[in-house]
Parts: sequence; structure tokens; C-alpha cells
Amino acid sequence: MASTNFHEQTYRRALGDGLVLRWSMMQDLEQIQKLYSFVFRDKADEPLNQHIVAWVRDMMSNQHPLTGSEDFALVEDINKGIVVAATCLMKQSWNYAGISLPVGRPEIVATMPEYRNRGLIRAIFELMHARSEHRGDFAQGITGIYYYYRQFEYEYALDLGGGCNLPFTAVPKLKEDQTEAYTLRPATPDDIPTVLNLYNQERAHMAISTDIDAEYWHYSLDGHSPESGEGWLTFMIVDKDQHTIGYTVARRLRWGHILGINGMYVKEGRSLAAVMPSMLRALQKHAEKTPGWKPDSPPAAYFQFSFGRHHPVYATLQQASTIHRPPYAWYVRVPDLPAFIRQVTPVLEQRIADSIFAGHTGELLMDFYRGGLRLVFEDGKLTTVEDWQRDHNWGKEAQCGFPPQVFLQLLFGHRSLTELRHAFMDVWANDDGRTLLEVLFPAQLAWVTPLD
Repeated sequence: MASTNFHEQTYRRALGDGLVLRWSMMQDLEQIQKLYSFVFRDKADEPLNQHIVAWVRDMMSNQHPLTGSEDFALVEDINKGIVVAATCLMKQSWNYAGISLPVGRPEIVATMPEYRNRGLIRAIFELMHARSEHRGDFAQGITGIYYYYRQFEYEYALDLGGGCNLPFTAVPKLKEDQTEAYTLRPATPDDIPTVLNLYNQERAHMAISTDIDAEYWHYSLDGHSPESGEGWLTFMIVDKDQHTIGYTVARRLRWGHILGINGMYVKEGRSLAAVMPSMLRALQKHAEKTPGWKPDSPPAAYFQFSFGRHHPVYATLQQASTIHRPPYAWYVRVPDLPAFIRQVTPVLEQRIADSIFAGHTGELLMDFYRGGLRLVFEDGKLTTVEDWQRDHNWGKEAQCGFPPQVFLQLLFGHRSLTELRHAFMDVWANDDGRTLLEVLFPAQLAWVTPLD
């Protein structure tokens, strides 16, 4: 019997015209692959996308650490026996100033052209949101095209990528009488504890980042199908004595003439500036052997370092040929804002303790126009977090206001209150509200790496 609970595997709902909304099964693999390989092409006359065929096979193999064969929400045309729309739900964990938060990540959103504009993706997102919230996720985050996911209560609220591009012509040449001081070797499972330690040091200066555990790093070494192009290759940086002094990760395939570099860090006490020339030369050799996403990809010519707004590597690449790239943004949805705030309460209380509001007692009322939020502090402790609605009959007045979802930009440190007030005429705060908000929710650096 079909369940009436969206999150349960047996849920089914008729959408009319022979269309049925449901969760995936292993038997759906071929049809899901056909959908994605057809939709994810740049041009109608291009061949089917075989990279995504391999990626979907990996994700539905039940060996993937983030998703499995029953984690695709889909719409089937039962009259034709085909899957016409689908999206998967992946697991991810974000670290918010020291607190790990489980997050649901929708990925690979697609509808066959002739089935579009019927609300199928909206129905699919209802299923995904229900399952994500049922398993305890505090938010959902998606990387996607402009505007689209705003329709489903998402807001651009967290840095995505950002960094700089460096042409190979700027890579310093090794002099004839010199040998490389540092080289790269592929990481092995025995290196994973070291890699995790280096990654955690690398992200330490970021207030918000991606938690990556040993299971996922094991998978990144040999779990992805090479033909999928997903994930990354991890290399250990070694000195002349073969001592490991750092790590770096590179994308498995090039995008056009660009090879993406997604992480690089050397141990404390070792000079990153001294390491970089050797690393750039080694990575260039690797890039020149790395295939592109498409058979007609141009030769490798650039690195794309994607470490967020700020990273120690950037300081070693200060030259005229470096092209800096501002970050795009994650779309973020927070279905239960009071629950999220309660989860990060230790962070907020510490910010209070470190500010002019130490020992603060009082309440902060935020007006979201169609709702709101009430925070109550007693002796510097956050004792109450609850939904709040402004009373138009001369009730309590809010100290600040935000249009729906815009507060998420402040919550995740994506924009300061001053920046939001400049960009949105309906973001406001009185003097008391402004000062307290700036203490609770300052602009923060983020480096949230998508895991595939």
C-alpha cells in the first residue's frame, strides 16, 4: 500500500495525464540515465552525455557515501514507461563556526522538454524537502542556475567558489641547473588521516565550511567511475626526502582549457611560497595529461584555484596575469528557522559574551512581513527562540525587518547588515536592533565545497 507520507519510500501521487510522483528504485536506473543524458547537453545535436550516465550509476550503486538507489525523487509517465523528471537528494554536513549541521543537497534537476511548465519540479522538491527534514537536516543547499530555486524558498545565502585563474604562461620555469625541491605523488588510503588533518587546518580560517569525513575521502580516491569525471584527485606534496609536507586536490577532468584546483595546504612551519613554483610546474604537467569534459576540448592553458574569497595561496600568486573571480553563491533553504537558531545557540552566546552586550538581557523582534522571529536573552544566554508575528493593533514593535528569506544572507554571513540595508529598501533596523544584529550575525568567510 502506498504511503501518504512524502518522505517514505512507498509514497506515490498521481499528477494527472498518466504522471506519477514517487521515489526511485534500482530498476529505474536506466530510465533516469536516459533522462539526464538527454537533458544535460549544451546543444540539441550533441551526443548523449555519457559522463552523467556514469555519475548516476555511481550514485545508485548503493556504494556512494552521500546517496543511494532510493534517493531520487522522480515523475514517471506510466503510459510510456519513462522517467520524465527527477532530482536526487544527497547528504552533506556544513560546519557553522564549530557546529556541524546536517544538510540536504538536491542535485541533477531535470525535466524532459515536452513535460516542462507543469509544476513537476515543484512536486519533486516537496518530496525532497519532506525527506530531508524527516532525517533531521537543518537546511537544504543547492548549486544552480540564476533565480530558478528562489521559487522553492531558497535564497542566495552562502559563498560558492571564488578564487583566481592563473595562465600556464605565468608558471615559473625550472632553471637548467636546478632540480625540483618538491613533487607530487597520488594519495593512498594510508594518507587519509594526514589529508583530513591538512584539510581541517586549511579550512580553519573559514567560519562556515564543508565537513568531509574519512569515508568520503576514501570514496574520492577510488570510488568514482573515472568516466564520470566527478570528485577529485588527491596528491601529497613531498620534499626531496619524501616527507609529506602538504596536499592538493585537482579535478578529474578539465572544463575547456581550465584545470580546477580545489584545495592546497602545507604544514605549519613550511613555506607555501617556497612550495608553489614546484607545485605549479607539477600541476601543469598533470593538467596537460588530463582529458577534457568533451572530446574537442582545447589544450590545457589555465589553473582555476577555487578556495573561496581568501586563501593563503592567493598571496603567492600576486601578479598581473592572475585573474580574480568573485564567488557565486549557494541557494540555501532553512525550513525551521527557530530550530536552526537553537542549534547554533552556543555560537551566538559566545558572540554576545565577546561583545559590548556581555550579560545582555532583553528581546530581539525581527519582522519578516509574513512572519517573524523572537529571540530572548537572559544574562547573556539565549533562552527563547520562536516564530513571531507582528501585531498590527498597537502590539510590540519589531527592532528590525527583512523581506522573506533575505535574513538568511545575514544568518550565513553572506552579507553584512549594512550591505543588506543598501541593497534592499525593506531591510531596516533601529539603533538597538542594528547594534545587536551586527554582533550576532557578522559577515563571515565561507568555503563550502560541494561533494559529488
